[in-house]
Amino acid sequence: MNTTTSDHDDIERDVSLDPEDRQRIRRNQEWLKMTKGQTLLGAFVYFHPVDVSAVMAVRKANKNATPDEMKAAARKALTDRASALQKSVDDLAAEEKLELGTVQFKTCKAHYQEGVGFALSRLGKDGPDADAVWKKLPEAHQYFSTLLLLYPMTREGRRDIEAIRRGEWRILPWRFGPSIYNEIWNLNDGLRGNGMSIANQDVRLSCTDATFQRIKVSFVGQALWQSNEAFKRKILAAAIPLYDKLVPFREVSTDQLREKLGIGGKTVGTVVSEDFTGLLDSV
Repeated sequence: MNTTTSDHDDIERDVSLDPEDRQRIRRNQEWLKMTKGQTLLGAFVYFHPVDVSAVMAVRKANKNATPDEMKAAARKALTDRASALQKSVDDLAAEEKLELGTVQFKTCKAHYQEGVGFALSRLGKDGPDADAVWKKLPEAHQYFSTLLLLYPMTREGRRDIEAIRRGEWRILPWRFGPSIYNEIWNLNDGLRGNGMSIANQDVRLSCTDATFQRIKVSFVGQALWQSNEAFKRKILAAAIPLYDKLVPFREVSTDQLREKLGIGGKTVGTVVSEDFTGLLDSV
């Protein structure tokens, strides 16, 4: 078989279940991790484009919506956004297409076993024989992820405006479990009752347990990053490239898991990651 440079590039992006590959993934993608007693100030910056939000709204209102109806809703959403900005649809920048009124999350189920690490669950996806392999792992748990803008802070625990102006802010993905998701949902529900959204608020994160990353979330007021148009566009332009990196665990085929566990046989299956988003409005 002849190989090309692009073939080698593709191979370099592959990972196995070996310990060194796990470490390589950790080095390549930094995720939020707090220490006990630490407090951070930030904001949620993971959003859908308006056309995606429009399609989701149509599907939510009518489970039998046709592809043409969904395409029409998507076109209208983009046309309306372009009109509001006095631009053509083709001239809209990626950050100008985002629906900033609704925070988005990804969710997945994953197994964890010592020596294997975390693996996205494929239970129910490759047939009964494959399920027998996946059931050898501990029960899968649900996880959520989103993207955070983190502000530099003063010693008094406030947002450091001068440091923010110098660009000393960070954008990091954050992985957490159902209890924190429910806490965020409840915060947003309270704000929604007052005609607001956590999408437009800055939040405080307070870590009470570093081992299990127990983090309390509270809101602290209007989102600073949205108060200046130029700064808002800079934040969104930096956030968008991370949107496709919010799945926190590796995708492992049933055959790869079978090999890692030392089980014979072969199962044919395709690894596909799942994206369940917009959950704050659907719970």
